[in-house]
Amino acid sequence: MKKENKPLVSVIINCHNGEKFLKDCISSIINQTYSNLELIFWDNKSEDNSAKIIKEFEDKRIKYFYSKKKTVLYFARNLAIQKAKGKFVAFLDVDDFWDHRKLSLQIPKFKD
Repeated sequence: MKKENKPLVSVIINCHNGEKFLKDCISSIINQTYSNLELIFWDNKSEDNSAKIIKEFEDKRIKYFYSKKKTVLYFARNLAIQKAKGKFVAFLDVDDFWDHRKLSLQIPKFKD
């Protein structure tokens, strides 16, 4: 797939006190073989080290947002979607991770 044919993918993670698995989760996104992505990290008023962990990743594709109040998941996801700039949106839960080829295999399957 040529570079000009690689649409931006917005990956949204909603996090509330997710420090236990957060490093693996974030690493699985930023280490994708498909690199034209942005990570919208929605911190849903975490009280643990989640903010510290995400800020340790020095990747310009990461966009961090901190919620002023804790909200239910669907509402938090809708707020995060409003920040997304990608042609495609993908969700990843903070306690999960992706195979490093996930987006490279998946995106070519979508038709314009």
